[in-house]
Amino acid sequence: MKAGFAQSDITPRLGVQLTGYGPYRNRAALKITAPLSARAMVITEGKRRTVLINLDLCFTPLLLARKIRAVVALRIGGKPEEVFVTVTHTHSGPTVGGILGWGETDAMYLETLPTRIAEAAAKALAAQSKVEWRYAEVPCEGIAMNRETDKGGWMFDPIEVRLDPNFRPARPQDTDPTLRVLAAYVEGKLFGVLHHFGCHAVVGSEQTFDVHGDFVGLASRAIEKAYPGSTAIFLPGAMGDINPPVVHRAPTETALGLRVLTKKYTNAIKQGLKAAQPIAVDGVQGLQREVKFSRQPWTKTWVQKRIAQLEDIFKTPGVTDITNVGQPPLETNGLNLARLEGLRVVLAGFKGGHGPNPPVAVQGLRIGPVALLGVGLEVFHSLQAPVLKNSPHEHTWVVSLVGGAGYAPDKAACAKKGYTDDLVPLIVGERPYAKIYDEVPRELIKLARELA
Repeated sequence: MKAGFAQSDITPRLGVQLTGYGPYRNRAALKITAPLSARAMVITEGKRRTVLINLDLCFTPLLLARKIRAVVALRIGGKPEEVFVTVTHTHSGPTVGGILGWGETDAMYLETLPTRIAEAAAKALAAQSKVEWRYAEVPCEGIAMNRETDKGGWMFDPIEVRLDPNFRPARPQDTDPTLRVLAAYVEGKLFGVLHHFGCHAVVGSEQTFDVHGDFVGLASRAIEKAYPGSTAIFLPGAMGDINPPVVHRAPTETALGLRVLTKKYTNAIKQGLKAAQPIAVDGVQGLQREVKFSRQPWTKTWVQKRIAQLEDIFKTPGVTDITNVGQPPLETNGLNLARLEGLRVVLAGFKGGHGPNPPVAVQGLRIGPVALLGVGLEVFHSLQAPVLKNSPHEHTWVVSLVGGAGYAPDKAACAKKGYTDDLVPLIVGERPYAKIYDEVPRELIKLARELA
């Protein structure tokens, strides 16, 4: 068995629209704070070639992820279903489609992206060596808080409180304060490291227009600088309802938060590398498929009626195109237009009386005793508990956004009928899920058993 690690540049040119922080913001990139990277790990075992790709992007829609897998497999050999694709989930990267209103795609960037990504895989293949694997789990506290359950959410308190070294969320039990590290060494020198943690990469705001991989991507760059010749790959955990303590701040506070949290997270990775112990990797296996989860039973008539109601909002005399006019936080012009656009996509997908039900990517990668179990959604924290309990693997990592966009909310969030359950599905042009909180864990447990 041999493994290789490498990266390639996927930084957009200035002017390309960024994603995240609200609808129709027109957040054009004005500054490159840090380049964006595609990072790759390639493992060859006999005739099998398994690839892990991580991108400094917010997400990769299913169609784009399919193309990336195909282009990478064609470039270096292997099967598309053995190319594991995920993202840092930075909201300070370019829009690549799949989400309505959160930035317009740039055709040139999108067309060249898969080839630029495949370059990282080609470099990793060329760099393959025999490696020693080491593993650790270490504390990673004060970086994450649950935005659904924690007192005060994430936008409150003076910045000094949120960045205090002793800051801890009020409900740490609703986060996953552990960093997992799987590192590869060649002759005692760090070659590559996978770091896995559950937190949104959203240390920014609608007022920021600079490009970077957020605190997780910047931490990868810091590790690569501290250990020359290495590649650090972030894997987003069950982070659907988990935010850093600083988000939606003004540019000066955002910059401060980015520096402090990047340093704190980098230090946690270094601690993990220091604590990591050798493990035996007895084989590698990858699986990928697309699954259809159950959806809310909307009728065509109901969708048409709801579209008419939303269209009436924009026919009212005195209407404006200012996005935050209306009833914040969820009934503004911007969000209502996102709803309207999403419902139009849903309506166009009806076939007779049957509403559309696009598939969702599910993907697994086993590296010896470590199992990566991914789904193309942002998994809520509580959904990983049954997966960890029922996985047959010694170490199980739930990975969000393996080719897709949208949320896998828990039952409590679904009952609220708010942002994650009701609005986000429309932002991606889909009906809400019916029982995603049961079906995602069930599917990931099934995947874990298949990888055993």
